Amino acid sequence: MGDLIFYKVGGVTYARRKPGKQSKSTKARTSERKRNSQSVSTQTQKFLKNITHILRFGYQNFENGASRPYHAAVSYTMKNSFKFVGTSASKVLDISLVKVSRGSLLGPQDPKVERVPEGIKFAWTDNSLQAAAKSTDNVFVFLLSAEENGSGSDWEFLGNTRDKEAHTLLPPNNSSQWHAWIAFSQENPWTKKRDLSDSVYLGIV
Repeated sequence: MGDLIFYKVGGVTYARRKPGKQSKSTKARTSERKRNSQSVSTQTQKFLKNITHILRFGYQNFENGASRPYHAAVSYTMKNSFKFVGTSASKVLDISLVKVSRGSLLGPQDPKVERVPEGIKFAWTDNSLQAAAKSTDNVFVFLLSAEENGSGSDWEFLGNTRDKEAHTLLPPNNSSQWHAWIAFSQENPWTKKRDLSDSVYLGIV
């Protein structure tokens, strides 16, 4: 209808304006700042589109109207997960700054990850009863291939409880290198969702 686009999310209808078309001359005049902004957006979308299932869990409390967990993750990543390239204005995604979950729950204490005969072992120190943390909080662990052009991943949304102090994953290819993240989640009896902690990036294992 005119310049409006109508769409439904969760059974609710929303409207937004169609993006205006740019002429070739306008595109040619695009500023360096805008090109850099477009680059940040492109890098963010390229990285996050392959882990949408992870973000649905890790950002589940950021769903608001037409805004979905993925949108919240995109916004956070664009603002907080880039670094400048040398002295230029160009930016590149820094995976170590990416959060696969966000929330106010107390995170893991002294987290680490290592290879063991059984697979990839995540470990932490039990910090139950601090703040709102409980011994029954479940660990959330995520592995993402660190190989060039790699897209493999492995995860456990509801892993061992906080008081167990360890959880082991056996990824599909245990000889590969993996980016590793860890967080905790806790059932919220009021919302029927899970409250999460900010994820912690543990490096490549």
